[in-house]
Amino acid sequence: MLHLEIRRHFLLIFIILCLTALIYSNLPFDNDPMNISVQQENQTIEDILFDEISLALDASEVRITGVSYYEDIDSIVIGFEKKWLYINPDIKASMVDSVFTATSVIVTHPEELAGKKIVFTGSAIRRNGIGGQNMVKIFQTEIAFDDALYVDWDEFNGPGGQKELKNASFEYVWWHSTLSAGT
Repeated sequence: MLHLEIRRHFLLIFIILCLTALIYSNLPFDNDPMNISVQQENQTIEDILFDEISLALDASEVRITGVSYYEDIDSIVIGFEKKWLYINPDIKASMVDSVFTATSVIVTHPEELAGKKIVFTGSAIRRNGIGGQNMVKIFQTEIAFDDALYVDWDEFNGPGGQKELKNASFEYVWWHSTLSAGT
């Protein structure tokens, strides 16, 4: 009887080990911690910024469309898009809030971005005279990364932040002509 019970325990242990090995072997390779760290090490600053800004803008109506580094002008260009008509009254506030959110993420990367310009562009949907729609550029601004390090970005959160955009060390603020009134 004791011999039979020992066999059952060994059989149970063997089955558990086999199931564990089977489950582990069917996990995607991407879940391997060693693989994840290698993937993160191989990511470009553009990929890292895209992921981090996307996460920061998760609850926003504005989404990031891309991050590109242009070596010849030593600038990182970050594109935003709002899927509302560009005449929507809150579009300016939404774009500016997105810039502030993104900049608070960007300043956490001084090693990679020191000395570079950070350019933000924004686009939105425009309806033409025959009812069609297309995406148009509505916004652009630029700040030197080194200047961005000295701005208290929390100070600009909340209503009225867009009026402070020019006071936050941005070199210029450009709005589409239909949006530029009152800026």
